[in-house]
Amino acid sequence: MSNIGNSGVALVTGSSTGIGYETCLALARNCFVTCATMRDNKKSGDLEKIARKENLRIKIFEMDVDKDNSVCSAVEQITTEFGKINILVNNAGYGLFGAFEDFSMHEIKNQFETNVFGVIRVIREVLPTMRQQKSGIIVNISSISGLAGVPTQSAYCATKFAVEGLTEALSFELESFGIKLILVEPGIINTEFVKDLVVPSNKYGIDKNMELVNSYYESEKKKSLSIYSNMVDKFLSFYYNAMSHAPHPSLVADEIIQAIVNSSKSENEATPIRIAVGKDSKEYSKLKKELSDKDFHELLRKNLLR
Repeated sequence: MSNIGNSGVALVTGSSTGIGYETCLALARNCFVTCATMRDNKKSGDLEKIARKENLRIKIFEMDVDKDNSVCSAVEQITTEFGKINILVNNAGYGLFGAFEDFSMHEIKNQFETNVFGVIRVIREVLPTMRQQKSGIIVNISSISGLAGVPTQSAYCATKFAVEGLTEALSFELESFGIKLILVEPGIINTEFVKDLVVPSNKYGIDKNMELVNSYYESEKKKSLSIYSNMVDKFLSFYYNAMSHAPHPSLVADEIIQAIVNSSKSENEATPIRIAVGKDSKEYSKLKKELSDKDFHELLRKNLLR
C-alpha cells in the first residue's frame, strides 16, 4: 500500500456506485482520509462494509450537488471535522441519451444542473479552503464525450465540453494558489451509469433497460416513434453491447491515483493534466488530433452507428 495520502483529506462526489465508489476505495487504500459524498446515504452500505473490513478511513456525507445548501453544508462539515481538503474529485453526474429534439427544456436544464452546475457548486465551496492552504488538486471527471461530439449525446456532450473548458480556464486563475487541475476522460466503463441514463420513453425501439420496446415496426406503434429512432436505436445497440465488455471502474480509479501522484510531483506545473482512460478514449483522443473534422466525423458515424 502506498502512503501518498498520509493525513491528506479527499472529497469525492457521486460515491455510491461506479467510478466514485472505486475512487473512494483507491484513495482510502492510499492513506487519504476519504469523504464519500452521495445524495442518498442509504446507498452507502457496501462502501462502509469494505471500509470496516479493510480498516479504511472513509466517512459518508450526504450531498446533493444540485442544491446549494446541501453542498455548502457537506463541505462545512468536512472542513470543520478535518480542517482541510487536499483532493476534490467531481464525479457526480448522469447521462441524457437520445435525440436533442426529443428532450424537453426541463430535462436539458436538469442535465446541466447536475453535470455542470453541480461541479461548479462543489468547486466554489472547496476553493476558499484550498486557497488558504495554498495547495490542492481538483479532479474533474469528464468523458470521451467531452472531447468529441457523440451521436445521441448532444446534451450530455455539451455538459462535458463545458466541464473541460471550465477546468482549462480555472488552471490560470488557481495557479498562484498552488491548486492543480486534472481532467479524466473515460471511455465506456462498465458501471451503474447505464441504469441512471435518462432516455425518452416510448420514442425509440430500444429502451434504457436494453430491451426492445417497439418491436413491431410495421404496426401502429411505429407511428409513435421519434423521427430519430433509427439512428438512436443503432447507437444504443452499439453502446449497450460495448458496455457489457467495457473495463471495470477500478481502472479509472487507478488512473486518478496515478494522476494525483504525478501532479503532486510537478510543483511548478499549472497546465491541467488530461487523462484518457480506456482503449476507446485513448484511440479517439489521438484520432481527433490527427484527422480532419470531416474524416473524424465519418469515423464516428462508421463506428458508432453501425
